Order: sequence, then structure tokens, then C-alpha cells
Amino acid sequence: MKWWSSFPPGGVQLREAVAGYGLFTTKDPETWTRDLENLGRHCAEAWRDDLLEEDRAWAERHRKKFARWIDDSRPPVGQGNTGAPSSPHGRFDRQPAPPWPMLLEAVQSAFFFMLEAFKKERPGTGELAEADPTSRLHRTYLWRTLTSDDTAEELRAQALRAFRRGFRIGRRGKPRTLTRPIPPMLKPPVGWGAAHELPGPSAARDRAIRALPPPTSREELASREEELRALYATAWREDVPEEDRVWAAMYRDTCTMSINYLWRRALGQSAYEGYLQSSDGRFGGEPARPWRSLSHLASEPWCSFVDRVVEAPEGEPDSATAEAAVWEYWDTLYREAPPWDSDPDQAHWLAALRAARRKAQADDAPPEMAR
Repeated sequence: MKWWSSFPPGGVQLREAVAGYGLFTTKDPETWTRDLENLGRHCAEAWRDDLLEEDRAWAERHRKKFARWIDDSRPPVGQGNTGAPSSPHGRFDRQPAPPWPMLLEAVQSAFFFMLEAFKKERPGTGELAEADPTSRLHRTYLWRTLTSDDTAEELRAQALRAFRRGFRIGRRGKPRTLTRPIPPMLKPPVGWGAAHELPGPSAARDRAIRALPPPTSREELASREEELRALYATAWREDVPEEDRVWAAMYRDTCTMSINYLWRRALGQSAYEGYLQSSDGRFGGEPARPWRSLSHLASEPWCSFVDRVVEAPEGEPDSATAEAAVWEYWDTLYREAPPWDSDPDQAHWLAALRAARRKAQADDAPPEMAR
């Protein structure tokens, strides 16, 4: 479904509709937690200073909507909102901490945006044209589960922790592991596609070239590749024309993420293997699997661990960095970290930290991408 044709080109309304679609098309609580984390990140975008003009009205509406729970100021690191539940790890969890009513408000908003997308895509089709979206919301399985008194407290706690994690990550922005500057990259990564239906003449030219029939000669192939390289080079210029700024920003971000994603994974692998070397190949009391056989859900906490290692303040003791990184590890799994002072795996976590740090320090800058 081409939801992007139903919304302005900035993208935040589209992402809210997509978040709603993910939540309301499954009955799996484990999937809900991932989608609620994504929704929390999305809600935090309302406080970004670099939103496109097309998205600022959306952001203002959402800030007003959430103002009863979150003020407009970014709190100092380690300080939270008054009234937020206390946490033994409060110095790590980067409050503000959205409360349960804000989660419900965000879920409701995402549902309405999803419904609007369906109506624009399929106008006048049966139930999609129903006049009362609130009554539709209240009949959904997700909403009935979230608002029922019979819902297990454990499910509520995990859902709220996921939403809070996403909101906290959204407020502080992408980790340094994903934002290292890279040289201009003139060959797009595999996931670039055909310019994503983005607006502007450069995006249109990008799609047109990539949609051409396969070249019939080496000369034609070389000419086409050179034309694309010249086009992608313009995305890295400081004077990108106004009409191309969305396309250029998306291209640069996609390239930067594709390179740094691999670096972040390499750091996570180093941390994991450093831990296992210290623990004789065991994790959680069980023999551990090789990194390459871990699922994304099992490996992502190690990437969160190294995010905190890379972002450690200068002069911070290793023990303090490890404690904070372990907190991030467990929070990625929506679980509370064991108390650091009595954690029997302290030595192994410290070994993981040092392995990741060695890898980061030994890693040179990304290879030259321009040629």
C-alpha cells in the first residue's frame, strides 16, 4: 500500500501510520513491544529541532498533546520528570519517562493516522469509511488488551518499558556508532531502491535512470554509471537546491547508516566475543552460540552495549561505563539489569567493554567511497 502518496513529503505522518499498522495487525505481545519502541521514537520526533517545514505543524500538535506529561525542555542528563516512577538505574535511563496514559494517547493517534491512510488509499470502501474512528479503535484487540483490568501487569510493564525506551532514544538521537561522518558515497547501498518515490527533480531523474532497460554495451553501462555518480555527488554538496533537499538528505542518511551499521555490528561482535573469552564460552550459565548464529533480537543488545561504550564521557572509569552499558543491554530486552555491585558477571562485562574499545580504537576511518 503506497501510504507515502497520502501524506506530505516530510514523512512523520507516514511513519506514524506505519507504526499504527504494525501495532494493529498482530496479536503477538512480543511484536507489540518492538512496535511500541518504534512508536516511542516517533513521538520523540516532535521535539526535534531539525524537522522539515512540512513536519512542523505535526510536531507542534503532538507537543501540545503530550504537554501534560512531557515539557518542551530537554532535561539534564540523569534528571527525570516529576512524578515519574523511581528506578534503581535512574542515572542511566535518560528520563523523561512517559507514563501509561501517554502511551495510550500515542497508540490512539497512530491508529487514527493509519485509518486515514487506509481511507485515502481506498476511499468509500465499507468499514474503512465508517464515521466514528474512536469506536473502531475501542473494538480492536490491541486496545482492549491495553485497557483491560484483566491484562497481566507484566505485559503492561514490558509495553511501557518499550515505549519509554523508544522515546528516550528518540530524544537523544542516533548513537555515535551510527553517525560517524563518511566520505561522499557515489554508489548507493543495496537498500536505496528507486529513490523511494521522493519529491524533486533529482529524485525523479534517479528513478528514471534506474528504470531504463539493461544497457546493451559496456560503453552504455559506463555512461549510465557515470551519470548516476554525478547525480549522487550533488547530494553531498552544501548548496543542494531547495526542491532536492529531501532526496539529498535521505540519500546521505541511507549511505551513512549503511556503512556505520556494519561498524556497529562489528563492535558488538567484538564485545560479545570478549565476554565469551572471559567466561569460557558461557553466557547466562549456558554454552553460548557463535555470533554469526545469533538472531537479530539476540545480537542487538550487544550493539546497544557498545553504543554506550563509544559514548562514554572522557575520564569515566571502566566500571562506571560497563555498568551503564550493561543497563543498556538489558533495557534493549525490556528487562531490568541486575544490581551491578552484586553482579557475578562483572569481570566478563568489563572484558566485553575492553574488547569493544580495542576494536573501536583500532578501526580506521571508513574506506574512501567516492571512487
